[in-house]
Amino acid sequence: MLSWIPWLIAIASTTAFVTVWFWEVKRTMQRLKSTVDSAADQLKALRLRACDSKDSEQSDEIEKVIGRSKSIYLQAVKHYNDTLDKPWIFLPGIILGFKKELGKPI
Repeated sequence: MLSWIPWLIAIASTTAFVTVWFWEVKRTMQRLKSTVDSAADQLKALRLRACDSKDSEQSDEIEKVIGRSKSIYLQAVKHYNDTLDKPWIFLPGIILGFKKELGKPI
């Protein structure tokens, strides 16, 4: 009669483990995705500002800032993809809908 108690404990603990695992992966990947999106938005804004700028002195400075911003964006994409490639993150990440970022120029 009491042989079902260990099974109940095993099912409950496994369910709790998988839930916490997926929850943590989702939190981590959303944070990294937000970083990538923010860096992409910043790069877009700087490029728009460069297009609007007619002053050559300011244009040179903006190009330097764009170069740094592009570097930050590519680093964020690399970190996101490296994290998604980790074995304990890959399966839940794919199931939760996270995909590799291409790091395409914006």
